[in-house]
Amino acid sequence: MSRSDYPLMNTSLDAEILRLERRLERERTARKAAELVLSEKSAELYQALELGRNDRRRLELALWAGNESIWDWNAREQIYELISFPPNGSQMTRSWGAFAQVTRRIHPNDRQQFKLRWQLFLSGNLDSFDLTLRYQSPADPEQLQSLEQALAGRDKYGSDLYAEHSACPCDQDATNPAKWNWIHWRGRIVEYSEDNTPLRAVGTVKDITHYRSTQESYLLMASAFANSREAMVITDQHGLIKEANCSFLELFNTSEEAVIRVPLNRYIESTDNPRRSLDETGSITYETSSCGLQPEIPLEVSRNHFQHDNNSQHFSIITLRNLTERQRADRALQHMARHDGLTNLPNRGALHEELEKMLAQAHAERPLALMFVDLDGFKAVNDEFGHIAADLLLVTQARRMLAIIPEQGLVARWGGDEFVFCWWPPQGDLNQCRLPNMVLKAIREPMSLNTASIRLSASIGVVATTDPGTEATELIRQADAAMYEAKALGRNRIQIYCDGMSKAASHRASLLSELGHAIDQDQISFYVQPKFDAGQRICGGEMLARWTSASAGFVSPAEFIPMIEQNGLSAAFAEAVMRSGCRFASEARQLDPDIHIAINLSGWQMLDNSLPEKLLAHCQQANVPCQALELEITESVFLQPDSNPLGIMNRLRKHGFRIAIDDFGTGYSSLSYLRDMPLDTVKIDRSFVIDADANERARKILSAIIQMSHDLGMKIVAEGVETPDQLQLLQQLQVETYQGFLFARPVPFEDFLQLVRDQANAASVDH
Repeated sequence: MSRSDYPLMNTSLDAEILRLERRLERERTARKAAELVLSEKSAELYQALELGRNDRRRLELALWAGNESIWDWNAREQIYELISFPPNGSQMTRSWGAFAQVTRRIHPNDRQQFKLRWQLFLSGNLDSFDLTLRYQSPADPEQLQSLEQALAGRDKYGSDLYAEHSACPCDQDATNPAKWNWIHWRGRIVEYSEDNTPLRAVGTVKDITHYRSTQESYLLMASAFANSREAMVITDQHGLIKEANCSFLELFNTSEEAVIRVPLNRYIESTDNPRRSLDETGSITYETSSCGLQPEIPLEVSRNHFQHDNNSQHFSIITLRNLTERQRADRALQHMARHDGLTNLPNRGALHEELEKMLAQAHAERPLALMFVDLDGFKAVNDEFGHIAADLLLVTQARRMLAIIPEQGLVARWGGDEFVFCWWPPQGDLNQCRLPNMVLKAIREPMSLNTASIRLSASIGVVATTDPGTEATELIRQADAAMYEAKALGRNRIQIYCDGMSKAASHRASLLSELGHAIDQDQISFYVQPKFDAGQRICGGEMLARWTSASAGFVSPAEFIPMIEQNGLSAAFAEAVMRSGCRFASEARQLDPDIHIAINLSGWQMLDNSLPEKLLAHCQQANVPCQALELEITESVFLQPDSNPLGIMNRLRKHGFRIAIDDFGTGYSSLSYLRDMPLDTVKIDRSFVIDADANERARKILSAIIQMSHDLGMKIVAEGVETPDQLQLLQQLQVETYQGFLFARPVPFEDFLQLVRDQANAASVDH
């Protein structure tokens, strides 16, 4: 229709008609522009509805083009009005309904989500309502419901959207996808009362079933290709790139425009063998490297052949996996397997391997020397300054040793405070060799530790061989014997091994005999390291064995406990531990009835089916309740062959004993043990506590362990708390119990009792 058809109309009406014609022409030629209108906020839709007749017609056309309907919800009546625009272009239709009726037609798996979103929407927690769900249309969708019918439906089903109703008839079709349409429901609140209560909400609803069914498969595959973390490309039969995902573009720092129709071998090294294999099997995996990148990137290439739409053209989908991290991880694992985690020196395994190689090169003109070094006084430093300071000392000494080892030599950490050197002495006579004296001198150099100046010495044993057939273990044993001879002669010296030297072996045998006598005569003493609650009050203590030999003086538990376990002394020692633990608990609870004593159980004890009865008998003899004892076990308990720890633990728990897992996280399957075993307490190993206040990763691991244990109903004991910063962090993480040098060192039991007594007296004065 042109303007000449209406000569009698005034000029303003002509201008308005011309404006509308231009708008309608744009809408006919560019339907996609209408989608932009659909994405406008619901408030804008509402405003558009209130515009004049011409602007309203424009909105109706846009909604018709997008196959959308408008809904208008009234809070007072709990009724909605639905305005629809049939696809045949006929006049728009209106219908009414109650939301309770709507919810009965929503898929049962989507119904609760709809109710929750609607509640959040009305409460102001969501700016807009936007939800895609499954909906079952009425049997006759063209039968429109009047306002009166909607009010009747509201009265039938109630106005409460969240009330429980009888099963909906459409629920029986829940597993039949053909019975359901997918709809996209959007809206905004456009009117509020004076108290900010929603009065009216409007929005759009659209049936997107066809769109989802036609696009889902395509989008899934396209998304998998585009968003894969691994670089992927599709090439044609000539090897030219047709498509490349973001990971490929990032890997080669290029753009999509730059790679299309470019040969793939411009980016990766080509090889003929995989190409031939691909022709035969349709797929191949091989390793190669990148081209044009510095440095080169090692790649694993997976190539699969396919045809598109059964045509004759062949394509390949190729996945490129960056092997840099994997190779770095492999190297790191290999390094970890061969090196000590603290000092980064080669460990025992690496020492044996390298020593075997060096021994094969020994001959009369080139003797091989081995030196066994033991730090004197290290245990005292560990007890006085704590594990952190002791570890720092070991690292410092390791650096000193590395600085003086000859170029073709080797220094390794044997374990604890022991180190081993292997080198080729320039002179055949060890008495003329300078290296042992250089090592001893370096170890003697003072070092600062917690503002104190520490000076250590060392006992060093040296041996040399020219026989390439010498066993590595035998050479180490000889150097070890010479080292013990140096200790026996007063320490702080160098001892060269000579044939017949057996005093070290004799000493060990004598020490073992003395240890057995000490256990039989109840001469093993037990110290107690206090445990403190969140209020820094003593709530218990851990019993720790101590032994002073008549011939050797103080012997570290790290030395005599393995001797007990390896030489048939475990049963008698365990009896002494249980007997003393019950006696300690009985005496401590006379001062504070809430005090408990923790004792350590070994792996072999958890193999003893009579353990619960033995512990119960000791408790009865000491007249102390089983709850007064906490039994600490390590993860090694669960690694014992033919053991039944769960059955024994359940019986112990039935009697009332507390069970704690000690040194948590140092084994291999801690999580499964927490899940499956009847535990009361988790003792976090000190390795998780050290530096947790300064190391973000350590802090996250520590937090996760504590949270997981709490979620499983277990209490936490933090071991090795040595600094105020560690304490502050653990308090923030809601740890219940603390143990470490920051609070108290292990003390004789009488001193522990005095600490409990002083605490009880102070409490009585306060009250």
